[in-house]
Amino acid sequence: MGRLVQIEVENFKSYRGHQVIGPFSSFTAVVGPNGAGKSNLMDAISFVLGVRSSHLRSSQLKDLVYRGRTVESRGGRVTDEAGDQSTRRAWVKAVYEDGNGRTVVFQRSIASSGDSEYRINNRTVTLQTYNSTLESQNILVKAKNFLVFQGDVEAVASQSPKDLTRFIEQISGSWDLQHEYTELEKQQDAAAEKSTFAYNKKRAVATEVQSILNQKKELDLYESKIHLRTKLTVQHMQHKLFVAENRISEIKNEMSALHGETITQASTQRSRLDASLQSQQKSQAKAYKAVNRQERQIKLIEQKIESRQPKLAGLGEKVSHLQRRIRQIEENAESAHVEVGRQGAVVGDLDAEYTRVKDAESRFEEQIQGQHVRSAGQVSSEIMAEYNRLSEELRSVAVEDTHHRDVLDRQIQLFAETCRRASDKLDGVQAQREGLVVTEHSLAQQLQQAEADVRAVEQEIQTAKRDAEASKAEHAKLVRLETELNEKLGGVLKDLSQARADQRESAREARLKDTVSALQRIFTGVHGRLAELCKPTQRKYDVAIATVLGRHLDAIVVDNQSTAIECINYMKEQRAGQATFLPLDTLQPPHVSDNLRHTHHGARLATDVIQYDPSIEVAVLHACGNALVCDTMAVAKYVCYERRLDAKAVTVDGSIIHRSGLITGGTSSRGGNSRAQVQRWEAAAVENLRKARDRLTEELHGVARERRKLTKDDVLGSRLVGLQTKHRVSRETVDALARKMQAVATERKHLESQIHECEPVSLQATGELEQAQLERKAVNEKIHAAAQPIFAGFCQELGIESLEVFEKQLLPATEAADERRLQFTTQLSRLNSQREFENQQLDEATAKLDRLTETLESDRQSLAGLHSDMDREQREMTEFVAQIASLRAELAELNSKYGDATENVHAARHSLEQGRKELDAMNKVLAAKTTELERAAAEKAAVLRRCKIEDIPLPLVSGSLQALALEAGIGASMGSQLAESYMSQLSLGDTTQGSTVSLEDADDIVTDFSSLPQQAKSGPPPVVDQKFTDDIARLSAEIDALNPNPHARERLEAARIRLSEIEAEHTATRQEAKDAKAAFQAVRKRRHDLFMRCYNHLSTAIDHAYKALTQSSLFPLGGTAYLALEDPDSPYLAGVKYHAMPPLKRFRDMDQLSGGEKTVAALALLFSLQTFRPAPFFVLDEVDAALDLANVAKLANYLREHARSLVDDSNNADNDSADDGAEATADDTAASPYSLRQRSHSRKNANEMASSASAIPLPAAHDSADFQFIVISLKQTLFERAHSLVGIYRDQAQNSSQVLTMDLEQFPA
Repeated sequence: MGRLVQIEVENFKSYRGHQVIGPFSSFTAVVGPNGAGKSNLMDAISFVLGVRSSHLRSSQLKDLVYRGRTVESRGGRVTDEAGDQSTRRAWVKAVYEDGNGRTVVFQRSIASSGDSEYRINNRTVTLQTYNSTLESQNILVKAKNFLVFQGDVEAVASQSPKDLTRFIEQISGSWDLQHEYTELEKQQDAAAEKSTFAYNKKRAVATEVQSILNQKKELDLYESKIHLRTKLTVQHMQHKLFVAENRISEIKNEMSALHGETITQASTQRSRLDASLQSQQKSQAKAYKAVNRQERQIKLIEQKIESRQPKLAGLGEKVSHLQRRIRQIEENAESAHVEVGRQGAVVGDLDAEYTRVKDAESRFEEQIQGQHVRSAGQVSSEIMAEYNRLSEELRSVAVEDTHHRDVLDRQIQLFAETCRRASDKLDGVQAQREGLVVTEHSLAQQLQQAEADVRAVEQEIQTAKRDAEASKAEHAKLVRLETELNEKLGGVLKDLSQARADQRESAREARLKDTVSALQRIFTGVHGRLAELCKPTQRKYDVAIATVLGRHLDAIVVDNQSTAIECINYMKEQRAGQATFLPLDTLQPPHVSDNLRHTHHGARLATDVIQYDPSIEVAVLHACGNALVCDTMAVAKYVCYERRLDAKAVTVDGSIIHRSGLITGGTSSRGGNSRAQVQRWEAAAVENLRKARDRLTEELHGVARERRKLTKDDVLGSRLVGLQTKHRVSRETVDALARKMQAVATERKHLESQIHECEPVSLQATGELEQAQLERKAVNEKIHAAAQPIFAGFCQELGIESLEVFEKQLLPATEAADERRLQFTTQLSRLNSQREFENQQLDEATAKLDRLTETLESDRQSLAGLHSDMDREQREMTEFVAQIASLRAELAELNSKYGDATENVHAARHSLEQGRKELDAMNKVLAAKTTELERAAAEKAAVLRRCKIEDIPLPLVSGSLQALALEAGIGASMGSQLAESYMSQLSLGDTTQGSTVSLEDADDIVTDFSSLPQQAKSGPPPVVDQKFTDDIARLSAEIDALNPNPHARERLEAARIRLSEIEAEHTATRQEAKDAKAAFQAVRKRRHDLFMRCYNHLSTAIDHAYKALTQSSLFPLGGTAYLALEDPDSPYLAGVKYHAMPPLKRFRDMDQLSGGEKTVAALALLFSLQTFRPAPFFVLDEVDAALDLANVAKLANYLREHARSLVDDSNNADNDSADDGAEATADDTAASPYSLRQRSHSRKNANEMASSASAIPLPAAHDSADFQFIVISLKQTLFERAHSLVGIYRDQAQNSSQVLTMDLEQFPA
């Protein structure tokens, strides 16, 4: 069996540069302090053996490359002291020796691009070849049975039965057959189902053949009755047409007799009057269009005037507002300039004080160095060497006191640092309080000025209200009338405006984007809309994330609340609509539980599937909350109803399960619904709405003409609105200043409370420092007392009284120098903190002054532009008034012409109405005959239509039924058309031109009545018709009772052919099912044999391993461990339960065992797995963390006894005879009845610890008693039993982990 010789790393995690770790013996312990890089060695071994980066405490391969300290240069740039990390490569190399003594070098590298490269013996290979080579040495990367990471040992024992089954399948090799097993099982089920389906189909077809034979007999009887009914139906239709044509001929003869000259003359007179009316109407329409055109021009100019009046008033208000704002900014700039000068002086004083203290510290250090040189010169090197030797002896004797003194020294340094920090914090808080006092005074002055502005605006509003109320009575009547007309017009326009909903929505979106762009240009703290700042990680989450964000999609993210208020004021001034703002400094997002991330593999936190900048994380958390994005509705129901989590679940299709349990689903498209509704409207309804709209609009024009004289009132109203807006803005300014003052006062009180809290903390830290100094003095005296007998000869030889006298002469001023240095450090730290604070205040004051200067310049330019706009607007208003006067004069002349044309139209209409009355009297004479003719023609058309629709073989002399139209309207109007044809010859010449349907098709159809019996021609029509109806009804009832199958003959032959085909198909599917079952059973047996071979071995080995780890002198038999199958027939489909019972304890579930008991059970499982398919080495990372000293000793003995011997037998024999105490301990260990071998390579203190806990090793199986163990541990009881030690420590100078290796076998036990 092979072994791991050594590991080489370069720039991997905490290891800087190239380092060699090893060589590794059969039992190597890796030791070192916390944070030194022990677990990084575990990661290096895992990395080179092909484990993915996600299992190595990193999200990507680049995170595994070494990173040095970040150093800030003078230019402010932050760099890596180890060089450019983007070009740095890292690799790990494992030197492995196989069972034949051949050396194989595995190497895995990380390129600068973040990709992996795999090499074997310095030859680049693919990942598949790399893993295959490892698996040939029983190194199973997927199972990771040779790696136990830190904290994972308990999870091995606590894993579910299903996970344990999969683990055994990976070890045994049965997992490789899982895909083939599943596919063959599906094929077997499909073949069986196919065979069953073929058999059922065969039975169904046989039954169908017999049924079709009976249907054929019924079909023959059915066809004979159909033939007889068809013959009677033809004769019935012939009788109806014979009666109808006789009646039509009689009515035509009667209407021809009514022809006369009177009707012709009346029709001619009516045509002449109609032509005259049309001529007069054309003249009236021309006059109306001219008047309407002139009024539209006047209205257009008046609308321009009305639209520009509020704009002109608004420009005046903006000019006044900018002038007041410029005055305020000038005052604020003057105050800011004074503040910058004062703050600069304070910073200069602090810099001078800091330089003075720094120079004093340098002079003090030079003085101390000179004293050290003079003192060292008075003592010879021999005396110093003797003093150092005796000092080492003193340390070994008073090790606890020395350690205690070192601890107290560190505490004294810590307490001194705490005192310094408390003092610095107190000074900083006091300085902040003074700054807030100055700010509070400035805000009070601004508040007084703002209140004065509010009072002035209120007086102007009162004056404007009195002027507006004086003219309100004149507007009341017109306003009410206009309101009523607008309400009616709004109802008419409501439906007509639906078609333009999408355009309005698009326009709103464009306006919102323009507004956000303007806010970003004006205010520096505006980030943008939330929908633009974040996006889903995948396209499939688009609908879900849009649903989660909801109303926050268009919300605007800003830095702080003051920026949001300024943006709102800007939008009010510009009338830019409404928007929601999310200030990052005041949002308090809900706490997102980390447990929600592990609820279900198909459920994810909404914040985890959104990409966004970390600076807006607060806004995203506020918008998303605890919402979960689920792949399906089933996952969402499981999260909300079964797990009962307090979270909103949203599926990828947009469905929502709320916290209350309500479900919202489906989608809507407001624009799509509007378009569909517009398409459903009828053209006639739309035309009526347009006419109503035009009529109401004309009435509103009349009201507008009456209100044109009241334009001055509109100006007063606009002025009042402007003053009210100005008052509201001023009031909001006062409220904002008041809130700022309140916030500053609150902050000042908070700082005062912090001052009261810091003072007792500083006093407490000072007391703790003094107490620690007293305690150190007592410990130091105790150490000097222990040193008296050791240094007695030394003092006598030098002729001094005691060691204290020597130390005071050697180091006369050490303690005073340290105290002085501490004072310098404290003072410099305090001055540095105060300098940083004052510099920050200076930068803020300078930035404020710059902002005020820029704002002042911008406002002055805006004021000049507003003055220019006002002049231009006033000139245009004057031009519009002159145009209206000219147009109104022309309108009066056009109205006169329109009135004359209207009177002429009324006279022509009166004459035409008289002619129409005379024609109506003549037409009444023909009404009765026309009705009779229509009825007869309708009867004939109905019979012909019925013959064509029902395909009745009506005998015809000439013509064809195919040319006859089937529309009911045409057939029903045949009589009317026939009547109009004759009336056009008599009197109604003006209506025949509009006829669109003729009777030529019906006239062309001539029926053959030769087959009609004579009795039917001569008999009474009602009696003959009733006889035909009764005979046909009787035959129809008999036919309906038969209900045959018309395709019985064709289906009978087809069914017989299909039956023979299905029988052949059934035979083939039966054979296919047998073959599929045989193939599946073969794979099932192979998978079962592989799994049970591993399971049977483990079920025997695990009990021995557990006994070996739990046996002691008090419990010589140890504990019990065993495995149990949930499904013996198909164990790989069910779970494997693992039970462990510690000595003298009752049976309990694995979850109820303690941490140490779980660790022992997990180790027993891992060791027993190694006996089946052993890996060449075993790496354990702090698996003894939960074990006590006794169990650690048992584990150490177990590892040493089962570690592969890498030293020769002669060395072992020498070591066995080296120490009698060691032999006695080995004899005690050999007394165990379960021991396979006796070893004497253990230390005396380890044997004393394990004297009451002798090891019970695993029985030999598969030659697996020899392993190579690499154990990371911090417990002395374990690593002192190792064959070699690998020490890892942190080199602070290099900022890297360093390695030391020691072979313990060269030392006697």
